[in-house]
Amino acid sequence: MQQVGLLFIPVPTIRQLGARFKGIGAKVTNIFPGLQYDLSNAQVDLTASQYGVGAVFSAFFFAFFIAAFLLLVGIIRQFETPLMILLPFLAFMVVGMILFFLHMYYPRILSKSVASKIDRGLVFATRDMLIQVSSGIPLYQTLANVADGDYGQVSVEFKKAVGEARTGTSLTAALENMAVRNQSVYLKKMSWQLITAMRSGANLTKSLKGIIKLLVDYQLRQIKAYNAELNFIVLIYLLAAAVLPTVGTTILVIFSVFGVLGITPEIYTALVAFGAGVQIMIISYIYVRRPKMYE
Repeated sequence: MQQVGLLFIPVPTIRQLGARFKGIGAKVTNIFPGLQYDLSNAQVDLTASQYGVGAVFSAFFFAFFIAAFLLLVGIIRQFETPLMILLPFLAFMVVGMILFFLHMYYPRILSKSVASKIDRGLVFATRDMLIQVSSGIPLYQTLANVADGDYGQVSVEFKKAVGEARTGTSLTAALENMAVRNQSVYLKKMSWQLITAMRSGANLTKSLKGIIKLLVDYQLRQIKAYNAELNFIVLIYLLAAAVLPTVGTTILVIFSVFGVLGITPEIYTALVAFGAGVQIMIISYIYVRRPKMYE
């Protein structure tokens, strides 16, 4: 069944719970007023009230399982009665609150991921639009061609705009809706520039050229920033991979001569495992921070 990211409950069940516990959903939406906007940007087919109810139940389901596990451990290990009750209760409250706020922040993470996908494909889609507009193809047909093309999330957004225009909405209004419903800064800029050019009768070719230059400059800035950050990260990696294990082993050997701290196979294994763990974390960080231009 369809699920939404971290939520433990399937989407159909969330809709049923949202209809039954509307009071909880209303309170959650009052606390998080921007939730509906984030859900729309993340393309989650749930209302803010429904998602809020689902987040509450999902978070406390996870917390209940953890509390039950701790209670079982307390019974097996024969903890004292106050500790046996207090530890699961505190775990239930703390874990439940943490997971609840994580669930509520998750749509914003999804919406930023969608915006990043749009930015990656937008430069290629805009170049295609420039070629078509320069050839005399109308803007509506150009948008339809890009919507039918293989431009990832950009094609998805353009399909929505073209679909609205086909149902009777004006093209400028469809572009305005596209600019409002997503968090991609550059798609917003492109939409507003196209709207301005259409209303003022300006040359669309010049507007598209300006958008392409803006996108290319943005990608170059990303690459330069990553290159500057990568130099420092490589230095940290060399320290963790070569310097720290070597210096740590040398210090342990010196201490073992004075009988302060002997080096044993267990300590050496732990030192190697720690170094390997730090290297994996650094490599993962490098991979996550890498600008994804063409994926």
